[in-house]
Amino acid sequence: MSLSRRSLLAGSASAGAALAVGGDIWRAAASAAEQNLAPVGFGPASLTSAVRGAAVIGNSVFLASRFNTPEQKLRLGEFDTITGEARSIDDLDIPSSGGNKMTADDRYVYIGPAGSAYVWRFDPRTKELLPWARPGTSTTWFYEMVVEGGHLYIGTYPDCAVRRIRLSDATIETYGRISTSKYATALAIDDEYVYAGSAAPGALLLWPKEGGTPIDLTAQLSDSPVGILDLAVRDKVMYVASGRQLISFRTDGSERISREIPAEDRYIDQVAVGSNGKIHALARLTCNVYEVTATGLEKVGRPIEDVENQLLAPQPDGSLIGVSGLGHIWRMAPGGTAQVWQSATRGFGYPEIVQSMLLNSRGTVWVAGHYAMTVHRPERGTSVRFDINGEPKSLAEGARGTVYAGLYPSTQIVAIGPDSHDITVLGTLGNEQLRARRIHADLARNQLLVASSPATTKHTGALTFVDLATNHFDVHREFLPEQSVMDVAVSGTTAYIAGDTYGEVTSGPLRPTAQVAAVDIVTRELLWREEIKPDWASYESVHVVGNLLYAMARRPRGAWFAYDLTTRTVVMEGDLGGYGQFNGVDGRVFSWVHWTNDICELPTVTGGAATTVYDNVPRGWYNNPVFNFTRSGRATWGMRGTDLALFPLPKA
Repeated sequence: MSLSRRSLLAGSASAGAALAVGGDIWRAAASAAEQNLAPVGFGPASLTSAVRGAAVIGNSVFLASRFNTPEQKLRLGEFDTITGEARSIDDLDIPSSGGNKMTADDRYVYIGPAGSAYVWRFDPRTKELLPWARPGTSTTWFYEMVVEGGHLYIGTYPDCAVRRIRLSDATIETYGRISTSKYATALAIDDEYVYAGSAAPGALLLWPKEGGTPIDLTAQLSDSPVGILDLAVRDKVMYVASGRQLISFRTDGSERISREIPAEDRYIDQVAVGSNGKIHALARLTCNVYEVTATGLEKVGRPIEDVENQLLAPQPDGSLIGVSGLGHIWRMAPGGTAQVWQSATRGFGYPEIVQSMLLNSRGTVWVAGHYAMTVHRPERGTSVRFDINGEPKSLAEGARGTVYAGLYPSTQIVAIGPDSHDITVLGTLGNEQLRARRIHADLARNQLLVASSPATTKHTGALTFVDLATNHFDVHREFLPEQSVMDVAVSGTTAYIAGDTYGEVTSGPLRPTAQVAAVDIVTRELLWREEIKPDWASYESVHVVGNLLYAMARRPRGAWFAYDLTTRTVVMEGDLGGYGQFNGVDGRVFSWVHWTNDICELPTVTGGAATTVYDNVPRGWYNNPVFNFTRSGRATWGMRGTDLALFPLPKA
């Protein structure tokens, strides 16, 4: 199989290295682009180090990228467990949508991709890559992999099945299905049994190691919305991470002990047995590390926080190696002191599509990625990357350059210092909300307006007013009942919001028609609410220029209209072929939509026609595209594929 290599020298630089364009070159390129109406690229906008697979061989820890690189390769990184330095970065030609699980013996790394029929075997010494064994189909995801003795044991999705593969010749044997869940999430093996757990509905089965009828110990579990996240076995005693408890019991179900997880922790997502016989547990999000005692959990350290965990590997010297889902590698000594390394800035980071973007008045371009923010200063060719606790779905600039971000999935609204990049949590939306769709900074009243969609299976979003003097959150769900609040546009002292009747991952709407509403941002009272288009079930974006309200639809996809706020009538309408964002500058109105991936200028007088400015821009946005107009109004910052780009606009 083919294997491409990357230069460690090039890969070890920060995200800004790809933007090393001096000021003179930048200005010359931008000037030429304005004349030719061609975008100027500035290299990767955001580098992610998101991982799902991790394994240790000796004093090397290996990471597998959660997503593919833009060249559709799966990235594998090898790092020194003592220094955190990169030893090798390899881009592997593995047809899949990225890595999902990984393990190793003392020679090979075994990679279980997301969406692959094969387990792949990689030799770090020779760089040989093989589709080594075929236990699944092209839709198979590998959720657990454990090497024990002469076999590799695997748990898969969507069949929730357990198998083993003989290391010597790749012969595959099947034990069976764990439960009605689709996810086989946890395996442990001793000299007698294969212990297997599933995601919700959680189940725990013990198969004789050589196969046969399993023993069902599901009754020993606690009630858990996630089922079993991990398990370990020592001396015929199982230790099971089940919901808010870490439970232990013997193979016959006796001697059951339930240990409550501390309130600050979400779940235990890693359990491991060290060579010294000690059992350690690692908590999701807090990253608290516990030693499992006879009756409880004794905290021994906290190397990092606000992460999910992909690996907990006890070392022979009593230290622990950990890997987060964001690509952090840490080593914690027995006394609790820890070193943490971010693989994104050590060569492993790979370009990603971005969540949102903001052009700050100080000349910096803020790009929000997967739990990371990159602040670019294009004229200097520099950038700074820092972690942030979530995906910033929307950004806004406030007083003195402060950047406000709405984080997913926590619903936190945070303030970020423009120079220090210190992050301050203002509060959370709560109230069954999930995504901050748009933030508007109302400087005159020192407040934020946040449009949000609701939690999964819910229908009613909110418009939230955040008082920046007190950090008080005033949440209004009544303005658009039974609808997500998809966008907010402010003109004077009136906020215009638009709804989506389908809510967030629901089976269907509770009302047939979506609405537009106007809200007084001083009194925070509803001014009016109207079903402007009886056949529209979902709005996507709104923008106001003068007395015209522009609205874009998700259902029907890509339809738009201009609504005269004086006469309360639709005066123009059309079809963009997709949905995304409306925005404008200097009295002009632009759209940037998915599906067609076009940037268009819309008419502002009756009888005018929409014109295409850029056609088929390679998609680089995870959410809707975001306009970031320059101060002159002659260009906008945005994404061209995974590259940050400046898009000149035609003269008015």
